Amino acid sequence: MPLFFHRLTLAFVCMLALVPGVLAADLVPHLAEYALSLKSAKQGSGIAALKGRMQFRFADVCDGWTVENRTVMSFLEAEGEEVETQWSFVTWEAKDGLSYRFRVTSLRNGDMVQEIQGQASLEAPGGPGKVRLTKPEERTIRLPKGTLFPSAHTKLILSEAALGKTSLQRVVYDGASLDSPQEVNALIGSPRKPQAKPSNPLLAGASWPSHMAFFDIKAKDGLPAYELSLRYFENGIADDVIEDYGNFSVRSLLSKIDPLPRPDC
Repeated sequence: MPLFFHRLTLAFVCMLALVPGVLAADLVPHLAEYALSLKSAKQGSGIAALKGRMQFRFADVCDGWTVENRTVMSFLEAEGEEVETQWSFVTWEAKDGLSYRFRVTSLRNGDMVQEIQGQASLEAPGGPGKVRLTKPEERTIRLPKGTLFPSAHTKLILSEAALGKTSLQRVVYDGASLDSPQEVNALIGSPRKPQAKPSNPLLAGASWPSHMAFFDIKAKDGLPAYELSLRYFENGIADDVIEDYGNFSVRSLLSKIDPLPRPDC
């Protein structure tokens, strides 16, 4: 089974980046928890059941934004074996969107499966860049012109949504896996009006349903590696996330959310 849960990070990395020509957004530092469950599984997927939880911490550290995503998930394979996976993804991104650091660790039944660590930079907004991986091995990855880091991508989606735009296509590098960067095609739905009595003040603003398809840059079949549906609030918070891999899909529902204090920079 693919370690699909690392993909969820791209949907939740809601950080401020300076992107030329787009509107500013007041994205809120917060601590959120999500409940993971199996939405659907086709015959032959190898998955009989799935459950888990994810904690997502998004903080302002003056010179940038940090994200800590910690996921614990267990799934029952069709053959009857129960597997527990743990995943940790920690990042820092400069507020100008040009520098990015990341570290990923994943475990299966307590044993280390993979560790990825490195840093990336862009020469200028909209320009090319490069990634320097230190784990699992030292190597350099070239980033094409127009590549965005996760914060800039989320910021751009929200800004385009506020302008009434309905689609966006960009190359994104998140460092969450060794097959990054990827081309991301996003479709933005019609805005939903703010709720009269929201369950939490952080969910009181306008929101947009969105759908994203992720394509491996080197793939030649023209098919997405996976697809992601979610609702974005204007402050960058995401809920009701569904990740579709074709033969199975996983839902992440927001179960708890609290604001985090802003630093006195």
